[in-house]
Amino acid sequence: MSDNEIRIVFTDLDGTLLDHSTYSYREAEKALRSLREKGIHLILCSSKSRDEIKIYRDKLSNNEPFILENGGAIYIPEKYDLKCEFDRTDNGFLVIEIGSEYKILKSVFEKIKIKTGINAKSIVEFTVDEIVGLTGLSREEALLAQKKEYSLPFIINGSEEDVKKIQDEISLSGFNYTEGARFAYLMGGNDKGKAVNILVGIFRKNYPDAKILTVGLGDSLNDLPMLEAVDKKFLVKKELGNYEERIKVDDLTYADGIGPAGWNKAIIGLFGK
Repeated sequence: MSDNEIRIVFTDLDGTLLDHSTYSYREAEKALRSLREKGIHLILCSSKSRDEIKIYRDKLSNNEPFILENGGAIYIPEKYDLKCEFDRTDNGFLVIEIGSEYKILKSVFEKIKIKTGINAKSIVEFTVDEIVGLTGLSREEALLAQKKEYSLPFIINGSEEDVKKIQDEISLSGFNYTEGARFAYLMGGNDKGKAVNILVGIFRKNYPDAKILTVGLGDSLNDLPMLEAVDKKFLVKKELGNYEERIKVDDLTYADGIGPAGWNKAIIGLFGK
């Protein structure tokens, strides 16, 4: 790691680095190789759970810190030697917890469902086969997707008015609402941007003389706080070829391509081949 410049890429997974339907990053392989060759840090920042993200860290041979469940927690490998305050350790990782515990979120969700009478269903209420059908995940990953610790993914079967009512009730309860590629999320005080700021702050404390450049890539509403927190911001196209219109950030670059194809163009355009 250079003492003078540290370059960090924060990326969403589903629909961004990973294809929305196949969960493949094949179209981004050229850019991924470029990051590795240039020693640029690639930090996964996803709505996925710890064990889901570990699958892709292994596939990508990625040994960097990662941010799970829309900023619910930050995992920093102990071997990474970043000195920081942390809440606990977990199998070789320092864990910084930001979000609320799942059992608290479940209780809030049940109360909101009763109060509104709206047909909303959390991910644990679906069968594994239903999740596979909804998402295209393997059965193994569908099981892991249900094991959330800091967020509660759910689907609302109703009108836009029903969605607004759920959003309002979540806000009135003092919790956060966001949307990913397929699910809405009930969360505590966390979001991706808060986690990014904490992690970048840790880098700054450990490397006070270094210039730090941060990059963010996403496609959905839950990526908005992450994009607001970084220097270079890229929005990739969603699977239908459109951009998430609710993401409005100064200096936002609209990557020319869907998911990993847009991701590849953005990274190559910024850092070269």
